[in-house]
Amino acid sequence: MTAATSQPAPSALAMLISGLLISSFAHAQSPANDLSATDNVERVQVYGEAYRNSGSKSELAPIDSPMSYDIIDQSLLELRQVESINEALRYTAGVTPESRPTVTIFDQYSIRGFDSYNNYYNGLPLQYNRLWNLVPQVDAWATESIEVLKGPTSVLYGAVPPGGMINQTAKQPQSQPQLDLRARLGSNRLKELAIDATGELSTDVNYRLVALARKKDGQQQTTEEERYTFAPSATWQLSNNTSLNLNAYYQHDPEMIPSTPLPASGTLYQASYGKLDADAYAGDKNWASFARDVLMLGYKLNHKFSNDLRFMQNLRYTDADAQQKNTYNNGLDSDGVTLLRSAYATDESIHGLVVDNQLAFDLHVGSVEHKLLMGVDFQTLNSSVAYADTLGINTPSIDLSQPDYNLITASDLPIDYYTENHSIEQEQTGYYLQDEIHWQALTVLLGARYDDFSGDDQANNVYAGYAYASGVTSDEHSVTGRIAAIYKLENGLAPYLSYSESFEPYLYLNSWTGQPFKPTNAQQWEAGIKYQQNDLTLTAAWFDLTKQNAVFYSSATYEPTQRGEVESQGVEISMDWHVSQALSVQANYNYQNVEITKNPIEPELVGKSPVWVADQQASVWASYYPLDAWLISGGVRYVGKSQLDATNTDTVPAYTLLDLVTRYRVNDTYQFTLSATNLTDKRYVGACYDSQNCWMGAERSVELVLNASF
Repeated sequence: MTAATSQPAPSALAMLISGLLISSFAHAQSPANDLSATDNVERVQVYGEAYRNSGSKSELAPIDSPMSYDIIDQSLLELRQVESINEALRYTAGVTPESRPTVTIFDQYSIRGFDSYNNYYNGLPLQYNRLWNLVPQVDAWATESIEVLKGPTSVLYGAVPPGGMINQTAKQPQSQPQLDLRARLGSNRLKELAIDATGELSTDVNYRLVALARKKDGQQQTTEEERYTFAPSATWQLSNNTSLNLNAYYQHDPEMIPSTPLPASGTLYQASYGKLDADAYAGDKNWASFARDVLMLGYKLNHKFSNDLRFMQNLRYTDADAQQKNTYNNGLDSDGVTLLRSAYATDESIHGLVVDNQLAFDLHVGSVEHKLLMGVDFQTLNSSVAYADTLGINTPSIDLSQPDYNLITASDLPIDYYTENHSIEQEQTGYYLQDEIHWQALTVLLGARYDDFSGDDQANNVYAGYAYASGVTSDEHSVTGRIAAIYKLENGLAPYLSYSESFEPYLYLNSWTGQPFKPTNAQQWEAGIKYQQNDLTLTAAWFDLTKQNAVFYSSATYEPTQRGEVESQGVEISMDWHVSQALSVQANYNYQNVEITKNPIEPELVGKSPVWVADQQASVWASYYPLDAWLISGGVRYVGKSQLDATNTDTVPAYTLLDLVTRYRVNDTYQFTLSATNLTDKRYVGACYDSQNCWMGAERSVELVLNASF
């Protein structure tokens, strides 16, 4: 296939920013006890001299950044017994998590109305090919904090969904010896043991060892989850000005839960047999599995040439593979209870390398301070995918009113009726420049970036014995920019304004033009205000985010097309108030209006809202110490309605859930925690893609944890 090359002219914003950058170059109070969930200053101090926040890749504190920025720290992750990114985002404004709560093979969430599956880890992407199912995940036990950046971030990171990004920071080696052990028991036969050890290996080398073993039943009947994590790291202080962090992360997931949807009849709507329970399942125990192995090896080198000139190189290699057996449904039979199914299998592997080089230079011009950042990042990813599908041929259906999960005999399935064998190569290089300007109470961020992306996907296919080849090759370029400013008043108020751009490549063929898709691009205006005084932090933001070259799947042919535009407008409000030494309260609210504004191929969709996105959300989380050793903590979260399908024929109802945690510290070594999510065991539907594909919400989970610290 002929390569398609697209080289758009640089935007006026990017040209303006580049000129300004060149011109510039020429010329808190600590919360009670162990709760530090929203104290940004405290978080900055945790990382020490090497800390750089994800929003600016500089030492700029998140509360002082002209952007929407949330941090969930490790103490809060442990308090809520979080295992995944999806669970961690339950109390974050502007994020719709857990669209498919019963699925564990990836984290799917929407930020400001745009869905995402890919996360960052220590500032580098958890690499996957954006096409299939092999998506690396980092367990929350190995995570120090989760940073949520809202709005386009391509100026520093390249290909990122327009709604924003999630960055997990790893637990870092410390010089102070510490050993933490955790034992956890809970619902669905949960059993877990975990260890976190850190300290000195020598006067110049600190280490950290994080490990975990977990096993439990999945929410859906007959499914199981199992995980083993091993994450060692060491930081070597080579000299007063140079440090090297070596890190490894290995995760073996022999049992995970892939996406097996249910129809709206029986989940969202009353069926002839009533409604299905939260543990309903449309799969088969003889043909339902997902196993994944992920190995990541990396290093981070920091060197200070002088107080004004610093260099950092961050590198990671990824080797991963996954095997899946699953079913999808082909709709209900005429009786309304028999679900027609197809069986499929995938065998995937990826080998990737990503590196980010950053040179930071401080420059003083009179009373103006410039913190210049120049960077080059590069990533390459090779993937192989084998896909096989029965297309419904000789695949047993299932009676949802009286399900039998032992109907499929693997040897009888014509799994080779349709096959695809893919070889995928992707490569991206980005060059970025940022000027962080400080003048009195004013901080301005100016940034520009150029990206070069190339991709090639070649496949050998077989359909009913007929062999043929297919493929797509793409070579794309993009220029993005950002300009943002924040002004800190003496009374603690800090208004800000920003404009930012993003792009995201797609390695697909446009079914209407026969040409590769162009990258999507997006622009966002955001205005907000931040307030921090004593024990109270308030933030409020308004945004207008528009995505062009949006990809839609035709409602008639289910083939992807690209000519659309989606606009998202909304407001987000957050509060963190440490009322006293014994009581703290966090509250969030967001409203968003997301709609399709252009779709020449299917104009009837204009004005409709995409699926997966809740129109509004609200939450409150409070923590109270009736005694120094006893903590009572809990929250209420409301998730508004979302759309049933692309044509908005109906909505998935809103739901409200209650979570509760109590912790008792026996002494300096031992503490017990009892937690419950969805305390009332409310039955609800998480989301639907259409009337044939819905996912039940997460059922009640109760867990007892023993922590020991030495």
